[in-house]
Amino acid sequence: MIDWNILIDEADIASVLPEAYAHYRRPIKRALTVFLAGLSTAQQEAVLADQAMLPATATLFKRVGQLVRSCPALHKLGQTLARDRRLLPALRIQLQRLESLPPSIPLSVIGDTLSRELGPLERLGVSLHLPALAEASVAVVVPFRANGGEDGVFKILKPGIEERLTHELSLLERVGTCLDEECEALGVPRLDYRDTAAGLVERLRHEIRLDIEQCHLAAAGATYANDPRIQIPALFPFCTPRVTAMERVHGVKVTDHGFDGDQERRACAELLVGSLIARPILSVGDAALFHGDPHAGNLLFTQDRRLAILDWSLATTLDEPRRVAFVQLALGAVTLDAARIAEAFVALSEPGSVHLPTVMPMIDAALGRLRQIGLPGLLWLIDLLDSAVQVGVRFDATMLLMRKMLLTLEGIVADLGADRSCIDTVMLGDFFARIAFEWPYRWLSLPHSRAFATRLSNADLAGAMMRMPQAAMRYWLGLAARR
Repeated sequence: MIDWNILIDEADIASVLPEAYAHYRRPIKRALTVFLAGLSTAQQEAVLADQAMLPATATLFKRVGQLVRSCPALHKLGQTLARDRRLLPALRIQLQRLESLPPSIPLSVIGDTLSRELGPLERLGVSLHLPALAEASVAVVVPFRANGGEDGVFKILKPGIEERLTHELSLLERVGTCLDEECEALGVPRLDYRDTAAGLVERLRHEIRLDIEQCHLAAAGATYANDPRIQIPALFPFCTPRVTAMERVHGVKVTDHGFDGDQERRACAELLVGSLIARPILSVGDAALFHGDPHAGNLLFTQDRRLAILDWSLATTLDEPRRVAFVQLALGAVTLDAARIAEAFVALSEPGSVHLPTVMPMIDAALGRLRQIGLPGLLWLIDLLDSAVQVGVRFDATMLLMRKMLLTLEGIVADLGADRSCIDTVMLGDFFARIAFEWPYRWLSLPHSRAFATRLSNADLAGAMMRMPQAAMRYWLGLAARR
């Protein structure tokens, strides 16, 4: 029996965390101990063997990176954190290597899987072009060429990954239960960790549901069909629940592309924000498709200078009520209207989780900070959502994925070397462009109708205009006090 409580040292954990987060060393150690102890004996021994293969001089950051790579569930979480600017640069570098790894699955295993799933490839008019291109947390990507000359790739689930990931995801729920039971001893707030983990786990199970990803790919292809700047891989007809056959994309990670100057970097950043955030939020449809997992390994800059968006396994839809609430939250921030923000939280959160006596002081504090920095931006919004969680507001898996997507894109924009203010510039520019387009139609609209891409009614706009003088004065006083 491996005693992970002895092997994992709190001081080591603290050393890889920014100083502001060093107090999380105890809950992180407890979470890792529960997770690793729940693995099978063979998997625990494999984790230690992976560590033993590293040289004695390996840094702690490298050892953390290897640990995360050893477990598919941790691998996925590592990809999520890889662009988080709050982490130390040395740790981010190790996690960014998880975005795309050299293939390790034997070619014989790949061949056997394809034969079992698709039958003889010759009947499909397909020939493999080995070696494999890359490996991710749950799948390996292998290129092929169809008889018609089209280049494609097979995305193939790794052998045994369904059972392994399912077990590891159940361990994440066990970690959540442990944190719920020991939150006071570990010094963390009561936040219903198990329920939160369960919601995310349900979404992460889609990683091994290639049939669901295939549906998302088809929907994304239709959504972006009229945008010549975006490439969504087209599906080939021979797909199965364990194999996706799709168009091959020739390009490099957006963060690895050598852009010619600040203008090109900013243009790429604006394209990312416009296509992955502004477009779905301002969609005219009832349900907007969000990517859900936009780490840099899924975002390629192609040879013909397009943005290719890959891996739609964690895509989700943001329904009409949530999008209305999201816009109301932003409108409340612009007008410094705490009550409007609280109402938006009620609509965005799990029923009964918004306790106004606790939430309102948090909102007032956030608006107080806003009066000192100017108009609300993406970083302020992310901080507001995090603060809401800290006071007990529970968001479902869709909102948690949305928050993760916003934070990931913020990190990618920063890693591109672009000014992060371009995120807010794009969002505001697209929003006001939509308002201008909608304006003639508003003359014929009922006061409370929100049948617009902006999800703002005429009553919303009228109320905002009435509050603007007061909000402007409060902004001015806040800026004056700062000086």
